[in-house]
Amino acid sequence: QFAVVNGANSGSLADFLVDDVSVTIPGLGVNFCAANANSLGVAASMAAQGSSLAAENNLTLAANGLAAGSFGFFLASELTGFTANPGGSQGNLCLAGSIGRYVGPGQIQQADSGGGITLMLDLLAVPQPTGFVAVAAGEAWSFQAWYRDSIAGQATSNFTDGLTVTFQ
Repeated sequence: QFAVVNGANSGSLADFLVDDVSVTIPGLGVNFCAANANSLGVAASMAAQGSSLAAENNLTLAANGLAAGSFGFFLASELTGFTANPGGSQGNLCLAGSIGRYVGPGQIQQADSGGGITLMLDLLAVPQPTGFVAVAAGEAWSFQAWYRDSIAGQATSNFTDGLTVTFQ
């Protein structure tokens, strides 16, 4: 019998290993759209923790698999899509329509030594090209991280995969 007691809300991610047996409790949201390998040879990925209840205003995004020290920020849209190598990037943009950028004070993150960035969102002020909007129950929002990378010593950028969260 196993129990995960971590103080997190339903839908949070928990991994544990016992004698070569691995169990993963699914995280919040659904990943979509394949990311291209970056300068580390890995595809960076998205995850979320918190709650899918819009009224709780408790969602933290995480991007993992970035090069340590690289800068990145999160994107948000209600529509998904696919654009390969936008603007000369090495990655795939998985969002479409109105795409907001989390580039306010403190929102552009530098990857830690493990190659991760995180951002706690304010669901009452999701950035969009025309201003901030509030997330409402019944809406599905998709997120992705855009980050600096290099290929053969040349500066470029790349993207994580996408993550869609359907709010209740």
